[in-house]
Amino acid sequence: MTFKKILIISLFLISLPVGAKECTNRLDYMNMDWWKNYNDEVLINHFQTLYENNHDLRIAALKTKQAEENIRLAGANQLPQLGFDGSVSRVFRGPRTQFGSVVIPKYIQNEIFLPLNASYEIDIWGQNYLNRKSAKKQAEIAKQQERAAYIYITSSFAADYYNLIKMDELERNLLKIIDLQKNIVSMTEKKYNSGLASINEVLDEKQILVNFEKDLNKLKENKKILNDEAVVLLGLNTDKAIELSDYQSISSPQTPETLSTTIIQFRPDLISSEDYVKKSGIDVRVARRDFLPKFILYGNLGFNAYKWNRMFAGETFLANAGIAPRWDIFTGGIKMARYRINKYEYKKAVESYEKTVLTSIQEVNDALAEAKTTKANLIKSDEDYSIEKEKHILAEKQFSIGDSSMLDEMKSEVNLYVAKQRNIAAKIDNVISSISLYNAVGGIDYTKNDL
Repeated sequence: MTFKKILIISLFLISLPVGAKECTNRLDYMNMDWWKNYNDEVLINHFQTLYENNHDLRIAALKTKQAEENIRLAGANQLPQLGFDGSVSRVFRGPRTQFGSVVIPKYIQNEIFLPLNASYEIDIWGQNYLNRKSAKKQAEIAKQQERAAYIYITSSFAADYYNLIKMDELERNLLKIIDLQKNIVSMTEKKYNSGLASINEVLDEKQILVNFEKDLNKLKENKKILNDEAVVLLGLNTDKAIELSDYQSISSPQTPETLSTTIIQFRPDLISSEDYVKKSGIDVRVARRDFLPKFILYGNLGFNAYKWNRMFAGETFLANAGIAPRWDIFTGGIKMARYRINKYEYKKAVESYEKTVLTSIQEVNDALAEAKTTKANLIKSDEDYSIEKEKHILAEKQFSIGDSSMLDEMKSEVNLYVAKQRNIAAKIDNVISSISLYNAVGGIDYTKNDL
């Protein structure tokens, strides 16, 4: 194979877009297999919309593409540079040229210079190679940051989605409580008018009703705010409520009792922090090589004529080639300062990596503790709700045999619905804590036994 063919193939391979060499399916970042653990088709459909429309995800993808183009930019310095730098001019010269007693009189002539200029920096010290390697590390960091954006955005939307389901169910339940409380107020007022209740009892029941109504107003406000946030994440321009699954169909993954600390290795912030340490180390090596001399091969090939009709005549052809060593003896301390800056950046990167390790372990432990607590609270809330059901059944029996009033039975029903409010909140909190744990471990399925 000739040198010419080798050069053409090398140019083609280096100029290929990075995406053509390593195609990443960004839909994999959504980790749909994990979200299927929630058995919620509506949520999965929303994720498809989010994947297509979310602006933050688009921005993250563009940042990755920028970083990949920087690899090509750095790789360009490893290739020869070829350019055209011609000139066409008309020269007016005075009688200044003299050869002994002979003086050249003033004259006017054209000067036409049409060369191809080539240069190539011989990468003896591997500086240009290291620059490209540094750019590759930066691209890997950008990919991890993009993955982190997917994990954060999907987790944020899922949390909003389940909070909306919670608020929707709480609102329906609270409306029943308010209707009951209005009847209680009405019956208490009748008792007061009949002289069977004090004014304080009436005021107490009215105050309870007012507080329930205040809770409803606040609930509606929070629901509207949360829906607007979810709509923005979906990249939609609408003020309509997003579609939600039924509260009764909600399920969530099992919470593990323990997680190995090695699970943090999947976190994108830890991976990108490690890559940044490597990149900073490479930058230090590049800065150190900047003290060494550079060697540049150069040459030009073209024509130099004084008349257009003789432009390509044999005597106008010119060519030269050479090597230009260059070594900066004194630059005012710029190179030393650049070297020290990169060296300090490397030390910062190491400290940041060690901090990220500790922070990652803490966040995983905190999220696991929260998940276990919400799971325990849900069990207790189920017990509480079950007890309140039994109490209400007893209240209904007492009312049916005339052992208590309708007012007592209605108050018991209000207590049942209030217990249900707590149970609804506990159930959704348990689901959201599993999402927080998923986010903390770096967007992987933590329920697998091999983790």
